[in-house]
Amino acid sequence: MRIAAQSIEEVREAAQIAEVASEFTALRRVGARFNGLCPYPDHNEKTPSFSVSPDKSFYYCFGCSRGGDAIKLVMELKSFSFSEAVSHLAERFGVELRFEGRSPEQERAAEQRNARRRSAYKALAAATAYYHKYLLKSPAAEEARRYLKERGFEYSTIEEFRLGYAPPRGRQGFVEAARGVGLGREALEAAGLLSSRGGERFGDRVMFPISDRRGRIVGFGARSLGEAKPKYLNSPETELFNKRSLLYGFPQVAEAMRREKAALVVEGYTDVLMLYQSGIKNAVATLGTAMTEQHLKTLSGHAEKIYLLFDPDEAGEKAVERVMVTAAELRLDLRVLRLPQDPADWLLEHPPEEFTDLLSGAVPVLEYGIRRIVGRARGAGAASRARAVPEVKALLGRIEDPVLNREAFRLAAEALGVDPETLRDESRSTNSMERTTPRSRARNVPGDPLAEAGRELLALVLTRPDLASGALRAGMEAPDLLNAPVVLGPDDFGDDVQGRIFALLSEHAGEDLSTVLSDERARALLDEISALQAEGERLYPSEASLRAAWFRLASLSRERAKLFTEDFDEKHRLHLETKRLNRAAVKVSNLTLES
Repeated sequence: MRIAAQSIEEVREAAQIAEVASEFTALRRVGARFNGLCPYPDHNEKTPSFSVSPDKSFYYCFGCSRGGDAIKLVMELKSFSFSEAVSHLAERFGVELRFEGRSPEQERAAEQRNARRRSAYKALAAATAYYHKYLLKSPAAEEARRYLKERGFEYSTIEEFRLGYAPPRGRQGFVEAARGVGLGREALEAAGLLSSRGGERFGDRVMFPISDRRGRIVGFGARSLGEAKPKYLNSPETELFNKRSLLYGFPQVAEAMRREKAALVVEGYTDVLMLYQSGIKNAVATLGTAMTEQHLKTLSGHAEKIYLLFDPDEAGEKAVERVMVTAAELRLDLRVLRLPQDPADWLLEHPPEEFTDLLSGAVPVLEYGIRRIVGRARGAGAASRARAVPEVKALLGRIEDPVLNREAFRLAAEALGVDPETLRDESRSTNSMERTTPRSRARNVPGDPLAEAGRELLALVLTRPDLASGALRAGMEAPDLLNAPVVLGPDDFGDDVQGRIFALLSEHAGEDLSTVLSDERARALLDEISALQAEGERLYPSEASLRAAWFRLASLSRERAKLFTEDFDEKHRLHLETKRLNRAAVKVSNLTLES
């Protein structure tokens, strides 16, 4: 959906170029212009050559010959796309964006969605202020203040990252305070601040506000001070909060990452805070998830090198393996550094200079992955060493870039103690045989349409469970297209594993994904759930795409049922229902394309 040209012009006119530029560099008025040091990180100057003309809404650097308007400046210094930069400035300067090709109904729906999002942002900002003040002022937060002091955090760090404390349940909390500033339950629900039972979601927890790339609070990480489980609780998935694309601390450290041309990725919020407090201000943390392609793309727009500092345990090792091939495909300089303990604890015992020195020992992720596979077999029996060879070959086969593939073969041959060409010949032979396996055929040959439809629907639901909660409980509605909600069950899927995943999601409808994954029955399904989540991130989930996928699966399921029943009346009923579902799926798909 394209932003209307008129709206883009309104943004250009409304955006105060001097105000925007002063976010990135200090400006001094000289006549009708403003001058300052160039904010572009690759232009390190000592004499100001960056000039801003408010009357022309333009900037120009006489040193590096870069110039443009506020939109271009935001795009290049925040690594935003054009639409992201326009949206960012529109929100900042109060311009209501319009989009091309929207019907009146779509326009109204967009207005409602924008109003809901604005109220959610307002609720989250108010909650941040409330929790922060409670931490600093309330006698009931004494234990939280003591916890942060014992962890070594200074007042300035607590202030800069707006840390807070959510009072224990039973005391007056934010829900009560929200009423005083005109925030209703709808805004609190949209912000993810209410539990599934409608009460305070967070209680007796140290609060870590989480911002998006534009610096807006979109959710919280919350650390329990008592015995409550889990120890860390994130906000649920909402329209604003998607933990697979967010990085804790990103807005605070984005400028330092650009300046240092490097980013550190750690596992904990407290690691980010202690690194920042120690003068290492280019670290971010994932939100209890493995690194994703979205994380890597975000960081690659700000840093030339990315360092992964994960715990040396099995979960950390698997996280590195998952991200290894993605980094190779994106041609990122991704490196792995193993520490004997968490960075926050390490820095309490060592000076920051020693930590910086450790980075020189970080290993390129490709080399690390190959050597880890070989290392598992080193010292083991012949059978174990033999098993390492096909494991390495499988990894090499996933690296398509020819330059990286050659380097990977060199590293693997060195680690395995074989000739690179011998390994390459064996790999070609193995790949040729693998192409005949059922698993490989399933990837390269169109599969069962019902199974494909099931995968698409589950990928969408897992990526945006908030959009699917109502349908999982009572079926998917389409008032203008169908007479009754369309209900799906595990038997509608063409695959038993898909059916089991759907049953779990239905049982936990309205709850966040971490609750689903904590169900014991989910353990055997984690590989498939992870694959579906990764697939969902590429599908751009929306209400319309979810609705279309739901109707498509229902149609194919009814079509299958029609083939197996011998009751002609039932065949006729299923035939009519299939036609209605097909029409609904096509119509909703067309609406999705139009938007």
